[in-house]
Amino acid sequence: MFNWLKPGWPDAARLIAQRRTLMHVSSSYPLTGRCLNAGCGEGLYCPFLEQFAVTEIVNVDLANTSGMLARFKDPRHRTLDASLVSLPLDDGSFDSCLCTEVIEHIQDDNKAVNELARCLRSGGRLLLSVPHPPAPFDSNHVREGYTLPSMTSLLERNGFDVVASGRCFGLWMDWFIRIWRWQHQTLGKGRRNYMPMLLVWAFGYLDQFLPLGHKWDLVVMAVKK
Repeated sequence: MFNWLKPGWPDAARLIAQRRTLMHVSSSYPLTGRCLNAGCGEGLYCPFLEQFAVTEIVNVDLANTSGMLARFKDPRHRTLDASLVSLPLDDGSFDSCLCTEVIEHIQDDNKAVNELARCLRSGGRLLLSVPHPPAPFDSNHVREGYTLPSMTSLLERNGFDVVASGRCFGLWMDWFIRIWRWQHQTLGKGRRNYMPMLLVWAFGYLDQFLPLGHKWDLVVMAVKK
């Protein structure tokens, strides 16, 4: 009961709403071997990666990665502080990579995708997600998002073939983001969150099982040539 009432954050709804599409897009191209979790944040997708037959998960983010991921006890996890535009990793040292909701934050997206390609072996798999215009405004993004043709072009320039794609996030997630930001900024004065986890979960599952309207998130599976 306490878990239902404690404050919930948008990433919890994002994982619920996006999970089915991630699984569908990767169903014929599962992540395997040594896997790079590029832009791991606070580890939202660590449990998602743990279900795959991966031998090692290297979680990369800008700072304090080991502290943010200390709660994950699976021995396959490793952590590294680094930027996606300059990864201190060997060429072709990974079999697969997950990069969710990260590329839209990076000014030089071409360099970031080139770095991911460099670190993957030939035939390596990249599971990637980004916003799809029109998408809700986020001041932390340097661009609104990517259409499938624009993302395909970016990936192909850097040696990938797009082999599968899907879309998720509709009106429920759009409304959820707007309501969550309103209560955080207006009621919580930018410091407190009053939305209970029960509502966060509800919006996530509504978006997953009852999709409505424009789907403003794009998921692609790409294979390195």
